[in-house]
Amino acid sequence: MKNKSVTLLLLFTVFLLLAWGITRLGSQARLDLTQQQLYTLSQGTRNIITALDHPVTLELYFSAGASADLNRLRAYAQRVEEFLHEYEMLSAGRLTVRVIDPEPFSEAEDQAAAYGLQAVPVGNGDSLYFGLVAKAEVADRGTAEQQPAATPAATRENTATLAFLQPDREAFLEYDITQLIDQVQQTDPPVIGLISGLDVRGGFDPRTGQPSPAWMSLDQLDGPYELRSIAANTAQIDDDVDILMLVQPPEMTDATLYAIDQFAMRGGRIMAFIDPLAENAPAPGMMGMADQGSADSLNRLLSAWGVQWDSSQVVLDAAHGIVVSQGQGRPPVRHFGLLALDKGSMRDGDVVTAPLETVNVSSSGYFTAAEDATTVITPWLISSTDSALTGAQRMRMGGDLMELQRDFVPSGKQYALAVRVTGSADSAFADGPPAVEAGDAAAAEAVAQRQSTDQLAVTLVADTDVLSDRLWVQVQNFFGQRIASPWADNGALLVNLADNLSGSADLISLRARGQYSRPFTRVDEIQRLAEQRFLASEKRLQQQLQDTEQQLAELQQQRDEDGGVLTLSAEQQQALERFRQQKVEIRKELRNVQHELDKDIDALGTRLKVINIFVLPLLLTLLLGAFAWWRRRTQHL
Repeated sequence: MKNKSVTLLLLFTVFLLLAWGITRLGSQARLDLTQQQLYTLSQGTRNIITALDHPVTLELYFSAGASADLNRLRAYAQRVEEFLHEYEMLSAGRLTVRVIDPEPFSEAEDQAAAYGLQAVPVGNGDSLYFGLVAKAEVADRGTAEQQPAATPAATRENTATLAFLQPDREAFLEYDITQLIDQVQQTDPPVIGLISGLDVRGGFDPRTGQPSPAWMSLDQLDGPYELRSIAANTAQIDDDVDILMLVQPPEMTDATLYAIDQFAMRGGRIMAFIDPLAENAPAPGMMGMADQGSADSLNRLLSAWGVQWDSSQVVLDAAHGIVVSQGQGRPPVRHFGLLALDKGSMRDGDVVTAPLETVNVSSSGYFTAAEDATTVITPWLISSTDSALTGAQRMRMGGDLMELQRDFVPSGKQYALAVRVTGSADSAFADGPPAVEAGDAAAAEAVAQRQSTDQLAVTLVADTDVLSDRLWVQVQNFFGQRIASPWADNGALLVNLADNLSGSADLISLRARGQYSRPFTRVDEIQRLAEQRFLASEKRLQQQLQDTEQQLAELQQQRDEDGGVLTLSAEQQQALERFRQQKVEIRKELRNVQHELDKDIDALGTRLKVINIFVLPLLLTLLLGAFAWWRRRTQHL
């Protein structure tokens, strides 16, 4: 009796402790049992949320009434809301989540429209909103600099939106939300420093004698970013530069290479577009080249980053070649050096290429990882296995495209046309900085060398033509305003790269997550086997039904020439009735075949119900009974 009292007291104490713990934790208690930890925020997101400089408000606009019949979308909206609350709990009060239902003709609907959220028409005539708005009050630096030190700095509201939360981007939900939060924390637009040997920001076209406009891909960055040109002979990259963009840079001095090297060593982000053959608006079907160098001077840096680059080779790809015109009187031909890269050429789960459909490149080179690389080389644009290499000089001379096809022999390899380089890397100047000329103050300031970094962030693209207008956009002048009509995703690719690299290192570290929806693989397997089993029967019955209907049609056509009345003999009348009955039987048998397809699945569902409702509770009861019997037996011994 005494042992029972002690046991009850212990159980009661444990119960009280558990109740107290649950009360203290409240909604903070979490246990993520999903296989891919779908409700657990990544470490990069945790770092960003716990280090917020300005309070953030996330407003989730979701039309509850308009989505009444859209069960899958409602389920996804519920998952999004739960995921947002994970951010809120992690932020320790620095982030607030609000869920807003923009009912028709309401103030909330006007707000949703004002923020630019997408209204999707639904069947009942209403509009459905499902978007996210991030807001943060940040200091207005421009105003603060003009005020006395004792005066509080003025603030402005930063906003960023996701116009519509597409369920097919579910794998990138965490990245999209965290990027939104990171974006509204920025007090000034990110700075992109540009070093280029091409007239990407406009110049003078010697062939036409007219000024050439800026490339639209870079023009679209001017506004959301501060695009700052940097001299090709610079000896220092300013500290406020967030991204260094290299576009076929000309031959650079050691001082410039050292400046770029140190920018990378101190955690700066670099995206470089280098090309074995930088074309400059060639005539249709022909190849041309802008003679601004081959970016070979970058090889010293590439080697230190674990990347090998051969400027003498161009990738040909028969699977992705674009058909081009060869001029009047000549048939169109597929250009193996002018490629339209589709989803199959883009890395699965990459946040940069996920929204894209087609990226066009021309006379692209390729990258390989060095054997002694300490970095992680991740290809994200690749050719097909129906690819081969050819000399850049051959393409430069504008060779015959038909001859190019005749000589083409696929290597069976895939070539990396664009790579992401991350991880640990040493400085390319292991022996110290280059000699500083007398009186060069800027270079003297850059002598304090960083020897290595463990947060290298470099993106390399083996093509510059991917940025040129001719491969992705038609630009028209409308009363002095340039109107762009894109027909490929090259421009969106550059924007996505800039958005990704302008975020914090924690944001760049985020990757695609798993899918919330899990397929019933056993059910799929049963359905596939059933379809194989009954497909032959269904095909046979369909053929019999078709033959029967054809014979019925032939009998119906046997009419006399006078009144069009169907005249059938007794035998034909019996055959007609037999065919009609056979048609009914065949249709019935076809329905049975369709029912058989679902019978095994229904049987599996029944078994699962029996197991969950009866078998598992019975096993649990037996286990508890066995445990009680064992307890009583040990107490009597």
